[in-house]
Amino acid sequence: MRNLRSLISEEEQKKEVKKQSFAYKDEEIIDVSEKINREKIEKVKKRSKETGLTFPKIYLDEKLLEIAYEINDTFMLNLKSDKKITRDSLDEVLPEFILSFKQTTLLPKNILEDIKEFIINNVIGYGPITALFDIAKDGLNDVIVNTKDYVDIIYKGKTVQTPFCFRSEDELRKVIDKMLAENNRKIDEAHPIMSSKLRDGSRVEVQIPPIAANEGSCITIRKFNDLPLLLEFLIDSGQMDYKMAYFLLKVAKGKCNIIVSGVTSSGKTTFLNAMTRFIDDNEQLMVIEDTKEMQPQMPCHSIRSYEARMANEEGKGAIPLDFLLRSALRSSPRRIIVGECRGQEIVVMLNAMNTGHPGSMTTVHADNTKEALVRIENMYLEARPSANINFIRAQIVSAVDIIIQLVRFPDGSRKLITISEVERRIEDNSVISLNNIFEFKRDTSDMKKTKGNFEVISTPSRTIDQMNMFGVEIDTSIFNKEFEMPKSMLIDELEKDLPDKMCGWKDEFIDVFLHQDPQIFHKWPHFQKIERDY
Repeated sequence: MRNLRSLISEEEQKKEVKKQSFAYKDEEIIDVSEKINREKIEKVKKRSKETGLTFPKIYLDEKLLEIAYEINDTFMLNLKSDKKITRDSLDEVLPEFILSFKQTTLLPKNILEDIKEFIINNVIGYGPITALFDIAKDGLNDVIVNTKDYVDIIYKGKTVQTPFCFRSEDELRKVIDKMLAENNRKIDEAHPIMSSKLRDGSRVEVQIPPIAANEGSCITIRKFNDLPLLLEFLIDSGQMDYKMAYFLLKVAKGKCNIIVSGVTSSGKTTFLNAMTRFIDDNEQLMVIEDTKEMQPQMPCHSIRSYEARMANEEGKGAIPLDFLLRSALRSSPRRIIVGECRGQEIVVMLNAMNTGHPGSMTTVHADNTKEALVRIENMYLEARPSANINFIRAQIVSAVDIIIQLVRFPDGSRKLITISEVERRIEDNSVISLNNIFEFKRDTSDMKKTKGNFEVISTPSRTIDQMNMFGVEIDTSIFNKEFEMPKSMLIDELEKDLPDKMCGWKDEFIDVFLHQDPQIFHKWPHFQKIERDY
């Protein structure tokens, strides 16, 4: 009991506050049973079998959840504010505290453990959001909170409904405030939209009323995962075939300027990360982002990262992307990556690509490679309304070598559907000419599933010239439609750039890879050459 009392108040005070907490619950908190829709629970249970996700039973049983909330509320109201609370101290104190409630005497051990984790998540975490981090683990892409009533996730590319919710808007706002405080950000009605990040690097977007017009606050979390998604894994997941992968690593080595196009969650940042592995270690890479997401697969000494800054509450101190990009150019980088071009930074980016920074990369939001060009033109015009459209197109033709289109299909799968070469000419109708090199041809017989084949469409010319200029040789037989490329041909190239050189590499990653796929060494034998310290 000594450890218990170090965290909570004396027994008599505890009893009094306990009575108050139950009264508070009855009067001010909406009954939990009203918050959980039975139909929703059944749907979640059914979907759990498909996804393999297992949610704690207390979230699927109204009575158990009500007990968990009662214990949680009492514990929270009795916490001493002057004590530093850690996971270890909670692990020590909570089992005894939970068993002090008569409702828990007959509960099995796994339910008691769930209640303990429930309270810990509320005390030092983000409530149900932390629970989802633990449940979905590496398969978690996004967490989507759509008002207090709905907490969904994107898991392995698919949207999954969960049984979680918040009891009130006030409870949700407290979690929002806790998240933003980690990055010294605040949100209020005067500033109802805020971007931030969590301690682990996950990106957070928050909207509150009046901007969030659906009567409640909304959160979107793009989960950060330090486990690198290597080019080999993108191939295994069906995003591209051997020929495309071989061509792309040659494109990176050959210092071609690349635009990656796609909608939200199509895998643009993941793809860029995988491409950086094939940049020469001696080249200084400058990474510029609105919110840090990139994890370049290069040695630490080769990377400089910059992150834009929003204005403070007085509207001062903003450092936009275009300012960062101009500053970066004065630091003599060899290559530049801008996480995403959404505005006037496109002007500086094209200038950089045109003036001594070959091999630079960025992403844009567009549905196909032709629309990506239109998007770039429009961004340029927004930044420079008086610019001549023919001048803009000439800038694009001169700067951009390759445009890559990524798509996320309804079944959650991602595909690289087009690799286009920007030809050094403009059509008679003033449109920039594109030469499609590879395409994904979808089988339309079953639209519920994403099946199809990757096909060679044509042989590039400009890109090969660029590679040759920088001493990179490419086997052009891959552009022969009849040529079946052996996997060993790709492995020979991948082996030259093992991933363990990357900044942040951990020896344990190989063990994780093996756990996820015991056949990894058979599929990619070059991984066995990665040296480990244990």
